[in-house]
Amino acid sequence: MARDIHLIRFDLKYDAMNLPRDARARSIELMGREVAPRVRELLTKEPTHV
Repeated sequence: MARDIHLIRFDLKYDAMNLPRDARARSIELMGREVAPRVRELLTKEPTHV
């Protein structure tokens, strides 16, 4: 779907102010280390049509 609508940007906004500082830092770390690279990987793969 993202490729179909020519998505070129992915923004994530969430309210983490009620989380403890360590949990907020961990969320940011996971976003940069695991989520963002996986999204980039999925968006660069050629689509497979069934």
